[in-house]
Amino acid sequence: MEELVILIHTNADEVGIRAIINYPIKGNEVLKKGYGVTPYNTDDAVMQMMSTASYWGNLGKSPICHAVLSFTEVTAPTPEKALELAEIIFGIYLSNHLMIIGIHEERHGPSLYHAHVVYSPTNFVNGSMIKSGNRGVFPLAKNVADVTRRMCRLVIKPEDKSKKEYHLCFYPHGFLKAK
Repeated sequence: MEELVILIHTNADEVGIRAIINYPIKGNEVLKKGYGVTPYNTDDAVMQMMSTASYWGNLGKSPICHAVLSFTEVTAPTPEKALELAEIIFGIYLSNHLMIIGIHEERHGPSLYHAHVVYSPTNFVNGSMIKSGNRGVFPLAKNVADVTRRMCRLVIKPEDKSKKEYHLCFYPHGFLKAK
């Protein structure tokens, strides 16, 4: 089973945003790639994402999205495959949202590689925002299941640690066919 963890950062200030953006690219990644933003300099990446939000008047809204996508070794036996899958899964945002993907190698149960995906919720073409809550993350979890052809467990971790995590499983399209 693949896993998509969404980390909510609605109250992050600039220091928090810098830490969130830096995490996927801080030096322990095996691969990294930027989409409309540099993955090689945290200060530049922060400036690029904050400037986009500021231009469209979205600075006071959810400043950053952070997802961790863990693949089984069968699904992603190499870091290159993990990056390829992350690009496909997050493809719904790649054409108009700034994004950094960092692939980390670390054993987590059946997972060897996981992708940290940090992206701006602000569409740099028209200023619209990725919908918060289920409408924004359910399509990603469904993409994980459809692209990998394996069940995906979605975990939403709220910023407020006193609130409970949300868990839900998604199956690939056509997986549960009526007989």
